[in-house]
Amino acid sequence: MAQIRYVDGRALRAVRPEGAIHLRLEIEDELCIPNARVRRAFPLSSPSAYLSLQGADGKEIAMLRGLDEVEPASRRLLDEELDRRYFTPRIERIEALRQDAGMWRFDVTTQRGRTEFFVRNWRDSAVEIASGRWQIMSVDGGRFEIANLGALDPVSLRLLDQLM
Repeated sequence: MAQIRYVDGRALRAVRPEGAIHLRLEIEDELCIPNARVRRAFPLSSPSAYLSLQGADGKEIAMLRGLDEVEPASRRLLDEELDRRYFTPRIERIEALRQDAGMWRFDVTTQRGRTEFFVRNWRDSAVEIASGRWQIMSVDGGRFEIANLGALDPVSLRLLDQLM
């Protein structure tokens, strides 16, 4: 059985080489991970704890317990990488909801503005991750969140009643 290798945040440096998409992670006096991937072990329940540091092939090389001890410039790069990977628009209002070609077409307002997405099967695409907190997966793999179902306006709730 493989043992988890934990990295001390003080020994970790993150660099984004010019023109690169992925980070290069350097663990002081040990190793360098070019084209590194950073993944959350618990993206919903503990988003800033237990970060998997992976090589380009997606295999875990080490685990970082948290970002608290990472120096500020590296922490900023790691935060940017995680925000890019785990961006989840928060639905603030449902403008319209209708069936279209066997799928549900959502027209919503999020914290970043208005957008549309499609959901094929509500029961397979929506999960209540905490009481009143829902995560919805669109057909193209996008994630959307309703942070508090009870806080939605009456029109949004009425539209969602079609699915519940």
